[in-house]
Amino acid sequence: MAKTPEEMAEDINKSLESLKTDLAKAVSKEDFDTVTKTLNEFIAKNKDFDHETLKTELADISEQLGAIKEKFMGNNPSNKTLKEVVSSWITEKHNDIKATFKGGGFVELEIDKAVATMTTASAAPVGTPPDYFYQQFAPAPNVNLRQDSIMSRVTTLETSLASYPYTETVPKDGDYTFLAEAATKPQIDFKIETRFANPVKLAAWIKLTEEAVTDIVGLQSIATDFLFKKHNRKKAKGILNGDGVSPNPKGATTYGRAFSAGALANTVTAANIMDVINAAVTDIFTTHNYEDEMNYMPNIAMVNPVDFFVNFVAAKDGFGHPLYPTAGLFNMVVIGGVMIVPEEDITVGKVFVADLTKYNVTNYVPYSVRIGWVNDDFIKNQFVILGESRFHAFVKRLDEQAFIYDDIATIKTAIEAS
Repeated sequence: MAKTPEEMAEDINKSLESLKTDLAKAVSKEDFDTVTKTLNEFIAKNKDFDHETLKTELADISEQLGAIKEKFMGNNPSNKTLKEVVSSWITEKHNDIKATFKGGGFVELEIDKAVATMTTASAAPVGTPPDYFYQQFAPAPNVNLRQDSIMSRVTTLETSLASYPYTETVPKDGDYTFLAEAATKPQIDFKIETRFANPVKLAAWIKLTEEAVTDIVGLQSIATDFLFKKHNRKKAKGILNGDGVSPNPKGATTYGRAFSAGALANTVTAANIMDVINAAVTDIFTTHNYEDEMNYMPNIAMVNPVDFFVNFVAAKDGFGHPLYPTAGLFNMVVIGGVMIVPEEDITVGKVFVADLTKYNVTNYVPYSVRIGWVNDDFIKNQFVILGESRFHAFVKRLDEQAFIYDDIATIKTAIEAS
């Protein structure tokens, strides 16, 4: 049985109230007010209209209500709340959202526990603050991280190639010979070897809340600065000590070979740290891959700060005078063109000597920062700041001779006169 216009109007009012109850925050108040006003005005002014006209007009209003409801509740047969609908939509579409941030994959670091989200609580003071403290945080400082001592000394290359090719040319057979008249001339040859380096990726992210960024002065800038500094420290550590096991780069110390005393064996009386370093420099300078190869020129020696203190800062002659007056824990010592650097990432008791110009690092994908969401961050007023880069890090096969990483005591024993 067809409903009367009055019954239709009552149904529409019920639908409206139900929609207001179920979707109080799902649509704008203006949307509901417009339809409600239209419905009430029509009923008040058009009670005497003929039956069919009233049905037509009420059906039109019903369609408006349906459009509003469909806008927010379409494909929602379970009558979920707006929060549930939005949450479900983001969960369903998170891959598409992540795709807008260059294919997603926001986290490249593996961690053993969840990393805390940066909220206003993260900036809570230690101790009891004055009453007015929370009214305005004092400007927060940037995180202080130490500078690296290696990146400025390696060779930096530019490339747009994912697989970076590099070549080495070496003599193969034959040599020049002094000849008598009419003697047969010798043939000489060389070979070119091509190898490829693959890029490594370095990435991490920080999660912040919009409230924390609003309430804490300069927080986003601090977070971005922290990401950048941590990136540079990790990159420097990888280039110095990386083990070369995928996906890690192979670091300079891992390329390092053991010291070979050769003709220096048992030649030094009362050997000290400078004798150790100079012996390593000499080993590198005089080691060749083939006859007449150009000498490697070591430009740096690194020891742990503990060894630097014991062997340089605290070293004295027989009269108690400092052997190295310019040496200090915060200074470098330059002797014979070799810079001796205290470096915490060098193991105590070890010495690293090298020609670091033979270590190559590319800027394949330079460091960049992006902002996006992970999972349900959007509906929690959270966002992620992601920092990452990709680069090649390699030493040519022949140039591996230019790196020594060995025990100080082992080298000292090898060169000390018996």
